[in-house]
Amino acid sequence: MSKLTINENPQGFTDELVITFDDFSVANAGTLADRATKTFTYVIPAGSLVTKASAKLVTAFNDSGSGDDLTVAVGDGDDADGYLASADIHVDATEITYVANSGALLDNENGKVYTSADTIDILFSPDTDNDAPYSLNELTAGEIKFKFEICDLN
Repeated sequence: MSKLTINENPQGFTDELVITFDDFSVANAGTLADRATKTFTYVIPAGSLVTKASAKLVTAFNDSGSGDDLTVAVGDGDDADGYLASADIHVDATEITYVANSGALLDNENGKVYTSADTIDILFSPDTDNDAPYSLNELTAGEIKFKFEICDLN
């Protein structure tokens, strides 16, 4: 995840990560079973405070088969959806356009302080409605942009 410059940081966001359907290819993610969740992680150093999290769905995700459901949640090892609650991002669902601070760590809270190193976990789960199993390797379209505000307390 790259740091944003001061000019790119008008809303206080400091970090950005873009994930596309290509990140789920066998070459990039390995072979994924039907309904297997794929987790992307970003290391948070000790002495950090996470105060904002957002996602912008640039292009809805789609697959080559009959999949009709894909959700994303953002959190950490203590709270899997603590930053962003589960949101639909598949073209066949009622997908989000934008979502921000919807998890319990940020919704009416002040964020989370990390006294030891940890990770932000971004979980992509296909077929959470259990009606059309497919593998994330089958994705043929999709792009989502995540932004975080991570303050260095050191």
